[in-house]
Amino acid sequence: MTVSRQEEFLATGRRNQKQRTREAILDAATRLARAGQTPSIADVAKAARVSTATAYRYFPNPESLWADVAIRHGPQIHEIVTDLPPEVEQRIDVVIRRMAESQFADEAVWRALLRASLDRWLQQVDVAEDERVPVRGPSRLEGTRAALAPLEGVLPPERLDRLTMAVTLVWGADALVVTRDTCGLAPDDATDLMSWAARSLIRAALAEADAPSAGQA
Repeated sequence: MTVSRQEEFLATGRRNQKQRTREAILDAATRLARAGQTPSIADVAKAARVSTATAYRYFPNPESLWADVAIRHGPQIHEIVTDLPPEVEQRIDVVIRRMAESQFADEAVWRALLRASLDRWLQQVDVAEDERVPVRGPSRLEGTRAALAPLEGVLPPERLDRLTMAVTLVWGADALVVTRDTCGLAPDDATDLMSWAARSLIRAALAEADAPSAGQA
C-alpha cells in the first residue's frame, strides 16, 4: 500500500472511525516506546486492540509507523525554521533549541525512534545498498540548511555543504544520546552544548574561508 493509497483509504468511508483507529495505533506505539520497546506492527496492533491486518492497512511497514510517531511527537521542519533571525549563529541556535525542547520533553519516544532506525539498518544489512529502504529522513539536514542559508554566496558551495553536514552531526536525537549518556549532561546543558558546537563550527568555517590559505582543502 503506497502513501497515496493510505490517504485514499483514510479519506473514504467511515472517516471518523478510521481516524480513531489510526490514533489508537499511534497511541499504542507511543506507550510501548515509552516503556522502552521498539515493537513490531503486530505488537502495536495487539496493544491497540485491533487486528494485525487492520494495523497494516494504516501502516504498511514499521518505517511508516515510526515516521508518523515522529511527526506526532516532534515539530515539523517548517515549524522549527519559521521566523528565524537574520544572523546565522542565532538561526542555528533557535533551530537546535526548538528541536531539543521537543525531544527532551519526550526522551523515551525519541530514543525508541532512534533504535528503530538502527534496527531497520540491521534488517537490511544483506540488501544491496541501492535497494534499501532509507532508515532516516532528511529533516535534520534540511533544518541545518535553512539555518545556514545566509552563508550562501559567502562560502563556496563545497565548503557550505561540508559545514552543513558537520553541523548536522551535533544536534538531534543522536546528539541527545551522546550528550546525555556519554557526557552525562542535563537537558539544558546538553542543549547549550549542541548550540555551542554548531556555532563553533560556523565560526571555524568562516575563519578558514578568510585565511590566506583558504584555497587549500
